[in-house]
Amino acid sequence: MSLTSNLSHLARKWVSLGLPVGVLDRAPALRGTRFLAQAARRARRGGRPFQMVNVGACDGALFDDVTPWLNRIPGARAVLVEPIPYNQKRLRANYPDTTRFVIEPVAVTRAKGSIRVKTFDAAALEAGTLPIEFIGCSSITDTNLMSGKNAWGEADANFNKFAPYLKDIDVPSDTLQDILDRNRVEHIDAFLVDCEGADWIVFEQLDIERYRPGMIKVEIGALPADEIGKVLVKLKTAGYSVGLYAEDVWAFA
Repeated sequence: MSLTSNLSHLARKWVSLGLPVGVLDRAPALRGTRFLAQAARRARRGGRPFQMVNVGACDGALFDDVTPWLNRIPGARAVLVEPIPYNQKRLRANYPDTTRFVIEPVAVTRAKGSIRVKTFDAAALEAGTLPIEFIGCSSITDTNLMSGKNAWGEADANFNKFAPYLKDIDVPSDTLQDILDRNRVEHIDAFLVDCEGADWIVFEQLDIERYRPGMIKVEIGALPADEIGKVLVKLKTAGYSVGLYAEDVWAFA
């Protein structure tokens, strides 16, 4: 981590710890920072290890303001679900401790099996031919990005520029509960979903009353309106405090 980014992290941490709840309610990402900073303080005092479950983990670093806390919370553990082989390699390089950080190389679906995923060519990503944000844009659904609808569209030359690098790969898939069971996950402190349009498919499977995560973050930017509504209803019905920031829903028990 660079000196600049380290100072930025520290500033955000101390701002979040000092802000009153009324302000934090209007800034869900800052509230998330406070939640994670408090988890780090508790971990230093011992007790139950902090447990994260991240579905759609990508490489656990790019455009991610939560997963890197695994390296700041002493003894933290995580189940990191990532179906794309290219991202799995980057993810393991960023989180090399195999005793604490489990990488599940599957897509979460409603039934165990395999599924076709649309992704971008790994060699083109590695060479820098494609924008860096495309590393996290694989999807099992027909998102705007993957189809060119609205996001690029026929009138946008970028679609024709990048479309040749799109490819389909088959990956193993499993249900969320099977993944949690085989990793013996008994509690979840932070639950993250970033699945480029498949986010409700994942989140609807979370037994929210059983695990009661302290923090939940779900990307909704690629979801249709009815599924965004389902995410919010599930959270509010379970009694969570909910806030929106950019394309994410942040919720706190």
